[in-house]
Amino acid sequence: MLGKLLIILKIVVFMTIITNFSKADADLEEKIATMQEEIDALAEAVEEGSSGGDGWWQKTSLGGYGELHWSTASPPDDENTAYSSTAPNVEVDIHRYVLFIGHEFNDYLNFASEVEIEHAFVKGDEGELEMEQMYLEHNLSYLGFENTFMKYGTILMPVGITNETHEPPTFYGVDRNVVEKELNANTWWESGILLQTALAEGLDITAFGHTGLETDGDGDIRDGRGKVFKQDGTNVAYTLRLKYTGIPGVELGLWHNHQTDMNNTPAAGNIPADLWGGHVNMSPTEGMGFRAFYGQWDLDCPSNHVCDTNGREHVWGAFVEPSYRWNLGGPMDSSIGVAARAGAWNDKAEESANSSNKIRQYDLMVNYWLSPNAVLKIDYENQKYYTDDKGTAGYNFGIGYQF
Repeated sequence: MLGKLLIILKIVVFMTIITNFSKADADLEEKIATMQEEIDALAEAVEEGSSGGDGWWQKTSLGGYGELHWSTASPPDDENTAYSSTAPNVEVDIHRYVLFIGHEFNDYLNFASEVEIEHAFVKGDEGELEMEQMYLEHNLSYLGFENTFMKYGTILMPVGITNETHEPPTFYGVDRNVVEKELNANTWWESGILLQTALAEGLDITAFGHTGLETDGDGDIRDGRGKVFKQDGTNVAYTLRLKYTGIPGVELGLWHNHQTDMNNTPAAGNIPADLWGGHVNMSPTEGMGFRAFYGQWDLDCPSNHVCDTNGREHVWGAFVEPSYRWNLGGPMDSSIGVAARAGAWNDKAEESANSSNKIRQYDLMVNYWLSPNAVLKIDYENQKYYTDDKGTAGYNFGIGYQF
């Protein structure tokens, strides 16, 4: 009898232990499940942001580009009287360092900005710290206007090839081509309202009402950029552009800019001006490429005005640039390309043949893209003034990137 009681007691104790362990396991599983729910809720809160929508950091983007130049070609001085030295002027320069910051407010409204430091730092008259872009981009598709958007703010001018797209991996040569620099004041930005819409498949039109150039009376296009620094808001200008991209890999552009008054010296009289131009751009990642550009300014200078007497009443420039690029592949997705450019311009074309400012420049260029967005460059440039036979030649080396 005692033996049976001991057996029963052992069974009861064993069942009690099993029950307690089962209860403990159930409590543990419940606690784990509760903790997992809390973790999931916390992760969802982080993803959505504390305000209840998507976190701002998820809709904010950072980008940029930069370039370093090592140059041996001596540039002429501004007055075309002599070159800076008889020997090559060897110079190393952190040419520019640029940061982009953008933000997406919703599916139809974005913000974009670009801040640039030129020549490493700003000291006295050397170096520049600039806000090149700062605008809102408004997609109008929700109103039924497909392929239509507006920009409000400080915007790069829609003229030529490189004014809007000028990151180092996108062009041949250590520096941007000098013809567009002289004709389109690259890089040129103004403040205003821009509208772009599709007219047909591959055909877009852009209309931009904006602030105007301020040349201080002499008609120098590039020096007329106000850069939106306490700029004259009454000096309104406009730009129109037609761009055709219906042929794969080919961009064709026609553009017109009208300045109501380029003169920032009212007592000297108004100077209306018009820029007309066109370009072809084929820049493939492999195979044959080609760029061509022509532009001209016509200034309505009053009689005996300085821009009339110094020859700036008419300004023109042109270049052609064939190229070829080979894809090297590999783990870096590398490629190499060669290009040649022949350009000429005259920013004082109304002066006599003996005193005009006609210049021609030849460039031979090699780009080695370590990856599609990082490039090493070398070029040889040869520049000559027709009026006095002065000229310069030299090699330039550079590195550049974008992200």
